[in-house]
Amino acid sequence: MYSKLIFPLNPNSSVLLEIPVIISQGVSQKCQLALDDLIYVEACQHRLILHTIHGDFTTRCTFAGLTVCLAPTGRFFCNGKGLLINFSHVALVQATGEVLLKNGQTVFCSRRRKRETREAFLAYARTPSRRL
Repeated sequence: MYSKLIFPLNPNSSVLLEIPVIISQGVSQKCQLALDDLIYVEACQHRLILHTIHGDFTTRCTFAGLTVCLAPTGRFFCNGKGLLINFSHVALVQATGEVLLKNGQTVFCSRRRKRETREAFLAYARTPSRRL
């Protein structure tokens, strides 16, 4: 299983993530998801659950492979062993480790990485070229 980024020719268009998504038992299909739509990714029982603004999708890609693929974009942060957060959908990272998303959801980060998560989000928020 693989995933790759598709960069548009038009700089105002969204970068797409091409990834095989599980449709049913043993059946998967390549889908293209805009990175702007991806809220966070969590690893669960040898699968990845992609939480997007359009719903949740499941894939059998590796967490490490997806992390490496999304790292160059600068907006994704690996928070703990199985959580990858898109900072463009984060409203606030609290000192307790709770990550409040703009859609009202709360994601909990690792206790060991809560300080690092908070600092990474503040660095992202100060970046003038970030995408909101």
